[in-house]
Amino acid sequence: MRVIIGYSMRSGSTLLAHILSGHSQARAYSDISSNWALARIALGLQPPGTVCIKPVDLLYLQRRLRLWERYDRCIWLARDPRDAYLSTVESGYAYLLWRRGRMEQGIDVGLLARWRRIYDSYLADPDPWYRVHYEDLVAEPDATLAGLLTYLDLPHEKLYPFQTFDIRHGGDYKIARSNTVRDDSRHRYRRELTAAQMEVFDRYLGPHMRALGYPLSDDIPHFVGKCEALHNPAPIQENVKYAQPIRHEAPIGSTCGMDE
Repeated sequence: MRVIIGYSMRSGSTLLAHILSGHSQARAYSDISSNWALARIALGLQPPGTVCIKPVDLLYLQRRLRLWERYDRCIWLARDPRDAYLSTVESGYAYLLWRRGRMEQGIDVGLLARWRRIYDSYLADPDPWYRVHYEDLVAEPDATLAGLLTYLDLPHEKLYPFQTFDIRHGGDYKIARSNTVRDDSRHRYRRELTAAQMEVFDRYLGPHMRALGYPLSDDIPHFVGKCEALHNPAPIQENVKYAQPIRHEAPIGSTCGMDE
């Protein structure tokens, strides 16, 4: 079976491919290491067993290149674009084959255009994809992975905590230090972006975020920006729930916009 992962930069796709590579009946290949498998599938060759491909996201910037049409299962991994932006900037890969854009409130709107270009294609035709949210993968890994294995028609196995990379077990070489994901990788934007920066995301990506189920700044009760929070702490709120996202064929509810 041929499986492909769709995503935009710094959405956790390498992590997901690494986790799936821990299944006894699956092999996963990421980024440059996936090129040979991509070529074989493009030639119409059927690999033995279940092969999961996570290509470089530059391929998803090519709107006419519909990679997924040759695959039996298609997984789309979404992440709040504000957290993805923060991770992209600190990773050092933000401008890999992409020009710097205009700055607004300290936010490079060129990088937002990059994200939007990929999601324009996804949201125009989401039906082939089974959507998984990074936030669910972090907050509810067992339930999220169980639903994913059902979609992939693979036997249920314990995949989390996952194995770190080594020569014998394989996986992605970049995941060699930890076998879990820190919970504070979710909702970073609430701690690190100002209210003015949040408005930049609302303005450029608002409809896309709503389509994915992510709250805009006005949807977050008592949100205060990074600088303002030092002087105006928000009142503590317990069990705040946001509207659930509509996702294609997903079996469980999402926590992508929630405060736990």
